[in-house]
Amino acid sequence: MTAVFALCGWLIRHPVVLGVCGGVWWCWSTGGVPGLVVVGVLVLGFGAAWRIVGPESFERRVTTRVRSGVMRAAVYELRWARWARAARLVSHDDQYRPGHVPRLLSVRSGRYWDDVRVRLAAGQRYRDIEMAAEALAMSRRVRRCAVREVRPGVVDLGFMRRDPLIKDVALPVVPQCSGDLVDLTSVHLGTTERGHSWRVPLLGCHVFGAGATGSGKGSWLWGCVRQVAPAIASGRVRLSMIDPKGGMEAEQGTSLYTRYAREEPGDIVDVLTGMVDSMSDRKRDLRGRVRTVEPTVEIPLELLVVDELAAVTKYLNDKKAIQQAERLLGILLSQGRALGYSVWSFAQEPTKEIVPMRALFPYRIALRLDSSSQVNMTLGESAWELGARAETIPRALPGVGYVAEDGVREPSRVRAGYTPDAEIRRVAEVYPAPPAAA
Repeated sequence: MTAVFALCGWLIRHPVVLGVCGGVWWCWSTGGVPGLVVVGVLVLGFGAAWRIVGPESFERRVTTRVRSGVMRAAVYELRWARWARAARLVSHDDQYRPGHVPRLLSVRSGRYWDDVRVRLAAGQRYRDIEMAAEALAMSRRVRRCAVREVRPGVVDLGFMRRDPLIKDVALPVVPQCSGDLVDLTSVHLGTTERGHSWRVPLLGCHVFGAGATGSGKGSWLWGCVRQVAPAIASGRVRLSMIDPKGGMEAEQGTSLYTRYAREEPGDIVDVLTGMVDSMSDRKRDLRGRVRTVEPTVEIPLELLVVDELAAVTKYLNDKKAIQQAERLLGILLSQGRALGYSVWSFAQEPTKEIVPMRALFPYRIALRLDSSSQVNMTLGESAWELGARAETIPRALPGVGYVAEDGVREPSRVRAGYTPDAEIRRVAEVYPAPPAAA
């Protein structure tokens, strides 16, 4: 009798299996084997046609549900309790009676990840699950386990079965529309670790990225420029570039820039001064009229890109220029977001001496770095403990990194599409900044 009740409970938890079994029994009882074969052929034909005509809806409504049911029944229900105990996710009472493990609530299995929702046992904390994530990943034989709190006492565990970032990511296309219609709230740079489109906030946001030599910072820089290129040509975006490496990275796109400085300290300070002065003018003109700026040709989005922040804040051969540059950058970062000013800065060393204003960047990127301490310097406290292992990114995967955003506790892994030199020259030729803005 206990086995019967257990079977009934299992079927209730797996309604798809119950429905399939009921359908097979009905076909066999009404039409026998011929009826069962005919219905099976019709179902398979309909499914094949659906998959060809609407692969995305078929994946969402059929494949994902079937895969989720199979993974729950064949993997997680059988092994979850053992994995949880091995990771020491066991709750005991003061009388040392048998412990309890987090209760398995649901499983959703996509193309790359399994999302397992569990309810914590009495006395367990969200921090306990975070600390056990690596052990759970090893038990599941996957590379990564991401933890996300859904509500108090309930968490989602993401197990990455396959890595969509191993292969090169397709370079997002330049928006095929006029500059007035380009979406400036965010830019499409590549793909997330879950296989989704990855977009980075632009309007009303500052971005800081850190990565060692060859880690792919150029992919992020030029990915942003390409996505706003039509708006640059229309004058709705004005791009200012600082490349202290003598123009080695940015020289090919000079026709896109409103302001441009290479390694000369005076030129760098002039670019920053010009932006701060224009921001002051805009602040005076718009005071009392609007709270945030919606970019137009008359009031454009001012985008400043600094390719190597260390050369601006530490390594200039003019101490006075360094002080001026730090002061002007601080003004832009602290006051510019609501006025339509956005700063994208990149550095190889994310130390406090190099990036003294790191807290003013709401969106931060860690490409391949040298140590776990640099990960926390870039993304924030405890980022490494939460799974942002940027120091383990292989050299063969440039453009792969971890991102952290204000208000989001868990870092996520992404990859930017690579922009070749020929594409940079093409964009600069097709979408030059208006002469009046040059």
